[in-house]
Amino acid sequence: MIRIIATADVHSPRFIELFMKSLDQVVVQPDLVVLAGDMVEKNNIYALQPVYNAIIDRFRGIPIVSVFGNEEFRGFEDKYRTLYSGFKWLNDEYVVLDIKGFRVAIIGTRGSLDKPTTWQIRNIPGISNYYRELPYIISRYVDEARLQRIDYLVLISHYGVTYENLDGEDKSIWPYLACRKFEEIIVSKQIDLVIHAHAHKGIKECIYISGTPVYNVSLPARCRLVEIILEKKKAYGLEKWFVKVE
Repeated sequence: MIRIIATADVHSPRFIELFMKSLDQVVVQPDLVVLAGDMVEKNNIYALQPVYNAIIDRFRGIPIVSVFGNEEFRGFEDKYRTLYSGFKWLNDEYVVLDIKGFRVAIIGTRGSLDKPTTWQIRNIPGISNYYRELPYIISRYVDEARLQRIDYLVLISHYGVTYENLDGEDKSIWPYLACRKFEEIIVSKQIDLVIHAHAHKGIKECIYISGTPVYNVSLPARCRLVEIILEKKKAYGLEKWFVKVE
């Protein structure tokens, strides 16, 4: 069992008071901390400093994995990595961590949208093609990670991966909050856990897609840091026919 504490959408300094209060209310010691993007407001890079300091101090020695959100602007990734090197930043890439004797592959991405926003179309060249191609890129990363004899595979996306947990948000904007193509990947690739954010008003904390838990950990939606238990993985393929003898 791996215990995870996850949050996102702090939009520092906008929700920093709620974040600090929520951090104080955490009583467990996690094995992994996940930050699912939009930790600052409008690329206010230095507004992450108090949040960073608080997280590093509270979870000293624990791996902290972070992805970028739409508020951490493209082109500034190296700046965040330099200033906040205590976080393991993932940007359409994956890492394999050894946690409590388990090999955990974590794929991190801003994610994709079914419809780019008007601002994105005007200001981010090639964004429509990128959103169309990203699910297939992530699918290949899943295949690569599985070759490394992992025990768990976790997907972290800032944007949503389904419409099934967007209740609470205006239905007219659902295509601007998530990409449903990821549902196919979650099912076909048998991902163990998905964590995302971006849906500030999403009333569902956790849903299941073909047995895979999908969490919306947006701080404005949850009003607390979310504790997630990653259980012993399911048996896939031929594995289910074998019994491990100690």
